[in-house]
Amino acid sequence: MPISKYQMIYNWKRYGLICDDYNALYETYIETTECGHCKIEFTENNKRCLDHDHETGLFRKIVCNRCNAMDSYIKYPKGYTEQDRKEKMKEYQRANKEQRQEHYQANKAEILAYKKEKIVCDCGSIVSRRDIAKHNRTKKHSELQT
Repeated sequence: MPISKYQMIYNWKRYGLICDDYNALYETYIETTECGHCKIEFTENNKRCLDHDHETGLFRKIVCNRCNAMDSYIKYPKGYTEQDRKEKMKEYQRANKEQRQEHYQANKAEILAYKKEKIVCDCGSIVSRRDIAKHNRTKKHSELQT
């Protein structure tokens, strides 16, 4: 269900956005069909974001979630090439991988214990948390559910 205009404006205010005319900004936001930086059309996977400066609260641009997440339109105000995009994506993925690995190493014992923990499935079977998704796809599980 799409979010209402009033709910969206309420959320913008709650996130700290400062604007003179929220109604006009909403209309612009809804009518915008492509990223204000990379010019890629908005899709279900590449959604529009109303970006603002978190220190001042002032509206910046309507950009795609990729540009917003990587602040690429701030770092590359004159635009960037496809090569720049690929390098930035690799850098972002590498940083996330390192962060996940650090978290795993710091919490390895707890994570492994959690994955091995036995739970009772809705069908009555006892399965480890690690295997529950695989179990849900088995023929036995689907037969017991019906």
